[in-house]
Amino acid sequence: MAKSRVTFIAVFLILIGLASPFFVMAQGTQKGEKIKIVSQMFYDPAQQQYIKEQILPKFTAETGIEVELQVVANASELYKVIQAQQQTGKWSTDILIAHDSTAVPIVQEYRAVQPYTKIPAGTYITQFDDNFVQGGKRYFVPLQADVYLTIANRKALPYLQKLGYDINNLTWEQLAEWVRLIKKETGLPKYVFPALAGKFATYEFNAVQLAYGDKYVPAFNTPASQAAFKLVASMKEGILPSSPTIDFPTASLATEEAWITVFHQAYANASFSQAPDKFIVAPVPIGGSGKRGTIIGGHGIGIIAGSTHKAAAEKFVEFFLRDDILYAVMKNTGPWIPSKAEITSKLKDDPSDQIMKMGLATLTGPTLIDRVRVAEYQDWGQVKRLYEEVIGDILAGKDINKQYLDAKQKELESLKVN
Repeated sequence: MAKSRVTFIAVFLILIGLASPFFVMAQGTQKGEKIKIVSQMFYDPAQQQYIKEQILPKFTAETGIEVELQVVANASELYKVIQAQQQTGKWSTDILIAHDSTAVPIVQEYRAVQPYTKIPAGTYITQFDDNFVQGGKRYFVPLQADVYLTIANRKALPYLQKLGYDINNLTWEQLAEWVRLIKKETGLPKYVFPALAGKFATYEFNAVQLAYGDKYVPAFNTPASQAAFKLVASMKEGILPSSPTIDFPTASLATEEAWITVFHQAYANASFSQAPDKFIVAPVPIGGSGKRGTIIGGHGIGIIAGSTHKAAAEKFVEFFLRDDILYAVMKNTGPWIPSKAEITSKLKDDPSDQIMKMGLATLTGPTLIDRVRVAEYQDWGQVKRLYEEVIGDILAGKDINKQYLDAKQKELESLKVN
């Protein structure tokens, strides 16, 4: 009896030993598994198509894990997705790709992502770590950064040469003089200032404000801001009157209705890559501070704390941050500034790589930068509205004086989170 009991226990232990790999496998990834990514990045349909057709299938082929990508248009939509899953306690999302401006609420308010215990090897940019790293713990690994650049049709260059200025060392005052000369000699406004409601006008103004010495934007009545708005107003006759109806400058540049703009690097590339012989790309101009200025943005990748597929999510993060994959994504959906020095050190001279290099030089050079401060305001759309009203009033010929800007500043203050 005792012997049979010993035999039974021995057999049981052997079976447990044989079964243990299956318990390990159950905690790891399994073929046929599916993870879901919710992303603020890749909002352009062409970007989504590239990710869905060229990147995600590679991951599935390598791992057997399928991936669903859901892109949200803004922070509000992202928060709604998180809130809905928090309320039910059922998490269908495994990975978040979030803009740096939304990282703090995601971690502190929603507690939606978990800290990394280990991140894929690499030397990463640190410009967003005050948002991506909280309480000494990293919640998001940076993927990319983006800045503003100058793009001009080569037809505009003879007018610049006539003034004796260098596009690569241009000041805002010189750019304004260039725009006015083109209007005087051609009779046509050739600068596009895209200002469609809810889009980019805020950040176009911010680039000028920062170059004039503002250390915090949005702002309206600081000395630097007043100088910046005065500068833009001096260009009034050379700015396309239709600018408030334009979202991106690409169409106006392609038709040559516009020759010049200062805009987001991805859209500078949309024109430059299609016709590098037609356009020239340069850094943003220098302002009264003696330095360039630009708003910077970036996205990071994090793993949902309530994910039921954490091992698979970790595999995807490793895959997505691999040099060959991240470079392909940066090149074909932006181009964006890659987050890893291992990639930026190997950039070449084709049009998209030139944009990445110029963006990197702007990000790391003597440039006054600031970030999108969505979390500090009750309604970022209303902040944008204030800037859109300014460009509309400039084009309408209204006097943008201190009294006007004081009123705008008062409205801005009323929108701040208490």
